[in-house]
Amino acid sequence: MATTTLSRYLRGQRDAILRNDPGVRAGNADAVHDMRVATRRLRSTLRTFRALLDRSRTDPLRDELRWLGRTLGAVRDGDVLADRLAKAVAAEPPELVVGPVGTRIRQRLADGTAEAREELAAALDSPRYAALLAALDTLVSAAPARVPGKRLRRLARKALRRADRRLDAADRPRPAHAGLRLPLPSDGDRDTALHEARKAYKRARYAVEVLRPVAGRPAKRLGKRLTALQDVLGAYQDGVVAAQLLRDYGMRAHLDGDNAFTYGLLYARQRGTGTGTGVPAGLDPARRRATRRRVRRWLD
Repeated sequence: MATTTLSRYLRGQRDAILRNDPGVRAGNADAVHDMRVATRRLRSTLRTFRALLDRSRTDPLRDELRWLGRTLGAVRDGDVLADRLAKAVAAEPPELVVGPVGTRIRQRLADGTAEAREELAAALDSPRYAALLAALDTLVSAAPARVPGKRLRRLARKALRRADRRLDAADRPRPAHAGLRLPLPSDGDRDTALHEARKAYKRARYAVEVLRPVAGRPAKRLGKRLTALQDVLGAYQDGVVAAQLLRDYGMRAHLDGDNAFTYGLLYARQRGTGTGTGVPAGLDPARRRATRRRVRRWLD
């Protein structure tokens, strides 16, 4: 039969943006996070279920949601990195922390985040943001009230399979050539591929969330397993991002005549968030649990 779940989900994410707006303007970190998640859920839903919507409206709206999400992300990511690296420095024995490393990292991140907060404040006061909110209102009003549940499940299943392919591609040796089996992609290429797989699983999880009101416990269980898999890939990506930042800071320290030893040490620690072989720690069990037939059969 038919369901109103897609319309309700879109309305719920629109409402989350509006609900968190005052907190974001006040500088509340949780509000920034929650609004960013709502923009991601909306963008993902408009992509996964685009066949059910008016793309002449939703495609431009996805672009505007990407703009808002990136503006929020510049603030949120700075806060998360500052917390992560403060803990990383504090975890090192004092004799391995050479120079004011913690202070330098904290100040540089704080400067970047302060600039990002100013840009976010300006964005929220802009006509562009007001137009985005108006477009969301139109989207919610025009969303199909009744969509066959079977069609929603098929589109969610398609998103899941796309994510599976992304992860398989990141974890597979390159095609054979002239009788030789080439190795896995380089670290940088593989990091990018794993990040793309993470984003694909996030989109798949959001698609499953859309179906939760009608599917119940099976959707809840699959959502939890996709979250666990996404978290494994996310922890690895966080290490990649932190390591790149530490490399840049280490180079700046060297050029400024400071001792860069601790930056190099912290870099190695962050790159060590995997298994030491370029594989995120815990990936295989998380993948097995998320891809078991019995947790996905309800989508057929």
